[in-house]
Amino acid sequence: MPLFFSVLSGILAGLSFPKYGFSLIAWIAYVPLLFSIQQIKGENQVIKSYMYGFVSGFITNVILLYWVVVAMNKYGNINLAVSILGLVLLAAILSALYSGTFTMLIKIFRNGRVSGEILFIPVVWVVLEYVRTFLFSGFPWELLGYSQYKDLSLIQISRITSVYGVSFLIMLFNTLLYEAIIWWYDTKSIRTVKYPYLFAKTISIFLLITGTLIYGDITRENTASVVHHTNDAITVGLIQGDIDQNHKWDPVYQDNTIASYLSLSQEAYNQSHPRLLIWPETATPFFFQSDPGYASRISGFVKSHDLYLLFGSPAYDYTQSGMHYFNSAFLMGTGGTILGRYDKRHLVPFGEYLPLRHIFFFLKKLTDTIGAFTPGRQGNLLKFGNVSIGTLICYEIIFPQLSADDVRDGANLLVTITDDAWFGNTSAPYQHLSMAVFRAVENERFVVRAANTGISAVIDPSGKIVASTKLFVPAFIDYKVALINTNTFYSAHGDMFVFVCVLLLLWFAVRYGYDRLTRQSVR
Repeated sequence: MPLFFSVLSGILAGLSFPKYGFSLIAWIAYVPLLFSIQQIKGENQVIKSYMYGFVSGFITNVILLYWVVVAMNKYGNINLAVSILGLVLLAAILSALYSGTFTMLIKIFRNGRVSGEILFIPVVWVVLEYVRTFLFSGFPWELLGYSQYKDLSLIQISRITSVYGVSFLIMLFNTLLYEAIIWWYDTKSIRTVKYPYLFAKTISIFLLITGTLIYGDITRENTASVVHHTNDAITVGLIQGDIDQNHKWDPVYQDNTIASYLSLSQEAYNQSHPRLLIWPETATPFFFQSDPGYASRISGFVKSHDLYLLFGSPAYDYTQSGMHYFNSAFLMGTGGTILGRYDKRHLVPFGEYLPLRHIFFFLKKLTDTIGAFTPGRQGNLLKFGNVSIGTLICYEIIFPQLSADDVRDGANLLVTITDDAWFGNTSAPYQHLSMAVFRAVENERFVVRAANTGISAVIDPSGKIVASTKLFVPAFIDYKVALINTNTFYSAHGDMFVFVCVLLLLWFAVRYGYDRLTRQSVR
């Protein structure tokens, strides 16, 4: 039965995320896993708990990350068997580091009993999510809170806590439901001394969630008022070229690629005269710096239409240590000159650089397609007039601290450019978009997203997706966005909520150690 429950939790958790999107399931998904830990008896309880957590997490990760096989095999030219092995290894590593550790700590500290420490489980979960954001360069893909990206009232708490606060509430509710089931299973009656305590916890948690929703409704109204009363605004045009990934880097297709972007840009200009056009990541599949022919076509369009253009392109710099390549975004001014360049700060391991090359030599093809990149520097906003753009390229949008850093530096518009063609027609583009929603809420900024094959979108500061495209179609979006300059608690102070959770976990650890010493001294 414990194994069955852990498998069930893994499936339910996976189904709560896009594109399956059964978000309400997340609120009960981990009850079976917690119940499986409680059922473990006899020898090696901690090891068994770790294994059940590993199994549950492995299943969830395979459901969420199956698109890795598509990216590696179809677009990375990696053998199918090796691609499947890559997925298995990634899911196993994530499960071993986080899911297994989660259940192991629960068993160690609580020994599977309902001890009244209802905060312990969500605190451990949040701390592990935070570790996941940074450990080994970080991979915070679809943390638990992201499953609720469509519940705009609930996720407004991210202005204070980032996505971790939403994860905390979900796991807190799972824990409450688990304790209620265990209590009923043990007593079969409400006539027990535990009942008033459980009832008090239930009321407290429901008040907390209700208060969060009320706060969210009030915040959404306030945010709408801020947007309405912000005088500074700009019309942006998002251009989705829908360039086939298999042809994108072929020189034969470069002319067609530029022609497609210029044609769509003209359509967007004819419709709304946007002041700022945004093309996706590596929209120019060549080195813009050293290709005067294509560069002149692009700058000529910009000059003749008197607008600004932000576009993705690989870039390079010569230094004393040699040639360095970057995944970059260029800002071109109305005169056709480059006003600034942003170099991607947080690179994708195995996609944009290959860590431990002597070990992972068989994955070299993944980076051979476009080369190994160097990370850019922090604090590089792209600016013109009263517009300060915090740029996030592809993978960077999943890291909350990067956009908060940009807003703290003065960004009044967040732009993310991506090439989700690598994902194919899988759930990954939907998952990627769901995480961008939180960056808008956390920082009270418009987030505009230009993707090669979709999903391009405009997200307002309350997290509402106000405009979006479909996958694999040439398209454009034009939208007038407000340039907001206020700071939220999160953008100003960062991960204070996680810091509180770390302190609580340390308190639990100290109390656990004290209790053990006390019991040993009594013996």
